[in-house]
Amino acid sequence: MSAWPRSRSVATAGVTAAVAVLVDVVTKWLADTRLPGAPVDLGIGRLQLSYNTGVAFSLGDGLPTWAVLALAGVITSGVLVAIVAGWLRPPVPAGLVLGGAMANIVDRAGDGAVTDFLWLGWFPTFNLADTAITLGVLALLWASWRTENRSVAGHATEQESADQGRPPRTAPREPHGTS
Repeated sequence: MSAWPRSRSVATAGVTAAVAVLVDVVTKWLADTRLPGAPVDLGIGRLQLSYNTGVAFSLGDGLPTWAVLALAGVITSGVLVAIVAGWLRPPVPAGLVLGGAMANIVDRAGDGAVTDFLWLGWFPTFNLADTAITLGVLALLWASWRTENRSVAGHATEQESADQGRPPRTAPREPHGTS
């Protein structure tokens, strides 16, 4: 990959991450200032303020804040390196993962807890940063699966062509009258 498409992908991931952080910070501020008290019923779930001192879904609750921040920082740094190196594509889902992780780090750094406010009843309370991470990971997995299936299908087509004594479909064709 040339430097220009990679830098454009990194910029796209960076803008996506920045938007994810901004949206998460604003929604957590709204939850902190508007939700203390009774939950708001939404029919399919509710807005219910809670604070998570653990990692994902309150796992590791009770760990020192510095340990949780260090772990989150290492993972987030790994995601950033993978984006810059071009290993984590496409850029929008990669940016969602990065932005969600960064937003939760920013939130946790303030008071040692992450603000959660979305509750579906059958799932732990979560926030928009968690949603960005989850959707980003799912989209990256789907893109990886599609890429893998395309390469397997392309390899099968080339093998079938070779078995039948034909050049693969992807081979350049020679102009007429030059053989």
